[in-house]
Amino acid sequence: MFLLGRISDDGAEALNNTDTQGNTGGDSALHDPKEIAAHGDPQARQRLASDASAPPEILYYLASDESLPVRKAVASNPATPLQADFILSNDAEASIRMDLAMKIGNRLGFESDELDDNLLSKVNKVLGNLINDQMLAVRAIVAEEIKGLENVPKGVISKLARDAEAAVSAPVLEHSPLLDDDELVEIITQGVRDEVATAIARRENIGQTVTASISHTGSIVAIEALLENKTATISPTALDEITDLAQDHQSLHQSLAKRDDLPEPTLQRMAGFVGSAIVEELLERYPLTDVAKDGLRSAVQERIEAGDAAPSNGNASQISQYRILVVEDDSTMRMLIRQIIESFLSAEVLVTSDGDRALSIIEDGGHFDLIVCDWMMPVMSGIEFLRALRERGDETPFAMLTSRKDVDSVVSAQKYGVDAFITKPVTAAEIQGKLRMLLRGDR
Repeated sequence: MFLLGRISDDGAEALNNTDTQGNTGGDSALHDPKEIAAHGDPQARQRLASDASAPPEILYYLASDESLPVRKAVASNPATPLQADFILSNDAEASIRMDLAMKIGNRLGFESDELDDNLLSKVNKVLGNLINDQMLAVRAIVAEEIKGLENVPKGVISKLARDAEAAVSAPVLEHSPLLDDDELVEIITQGVRDEVATAIARRENIGQTVTASISHTGSIVAIEALLENKTATISPTALDEITDLAQDHQSLHQSLAKRDDLPEPTLQRMAGFVGSAIVEELLERYPLTDVAKDGLRSAVQERIEAGDAAPSNGNASQISQYRILVVEDDSTMRMLIRQIIESFLSAEVLVTSDGDRALSIIEDGGHFDLIVCDWMMPVMSGIEFLRALRERGDETPFAMLTSRKDVDSVVSAQKYGVDAFITKPVTAAEIQGKLRMLLRGDR
């Protein structure tokens, strides 16, 4: 639970007035927490800072200690009073603020009751600093830790939901119970990137106003996620809009067909552009009259005879035009990139989580027209994977996903043969532009 701590003025003042340069008898003679805090060596102070039974005023005092390990210990200590946490939320060391963000989120998760006004005010001050932190990782940790909680200040959630970085806003937008449909619609209409719209599309039990706003964005990956969200309520008007998009985006065909709430007019329209196998699947699931079923089959047959029918697997052609390998350790990002590629290319897209596995795929006979790879990955980084490829004489066009912008990193990557950079957070427009450029041979 959260502690305000009884930090007496005389106790804190006594510590602050102690000569911290002196040492009376060596560390082994120090037993009183105040003596250790004032005169102990860094290791002794760190042990004290980690002690959950340490007096609150001691932890408050150690929150300003000159030793980084000591302050980190205070930041991680669940017994640290919120007054000390507030000091640490302004610490110049980013790792301390990250530890604090993790702890505050965990502690909120263990609070079974609503916080009283006094406690809520103190928590809000600490969170206020963390959610405005210049370091993305700090804000992202807070968002991930509190995304599903109800006992957090509403203003904190609203701030995180509007963060410019999807790594911060997406978890809250997808999971927070404190966001209502009106606020979600407002956020969408202000303009959002694909990954943000996709996060909202995955929310449970979103209503028609939200689903209509998602449909209006025209984001194919977000609309695909929306269609796969069985708890989402989609109005007939929004379904019509989505069906219009699906005619030109094959990646939506299967997702649209999996819905259980399609009206008959939508099914009739779908028979005009989806594959025969999808139509047969729909006929098995929907209780249509024999006349209606015959009408759908006739529509597909007419397209086949006219040479304009999609094949039975629902793809644009029996053989994909391109073969693309996506190497990315984050599963959500892998799915997003794959969906974006499939929304504008007739391509077989294979995905894997690290460079070592990607090399195994290629060694097993995998030929690709293009590779899209993250820079920072476990086991084998993107640069290490690229270097291994080039050393084998493999000149496959290579697009690197990265948030790095410094000149040295760019020059280093280009030295090993990177053909294009795709900046994180990714956008569908940039992926489409860079991949089309590489597939045209503009390297």
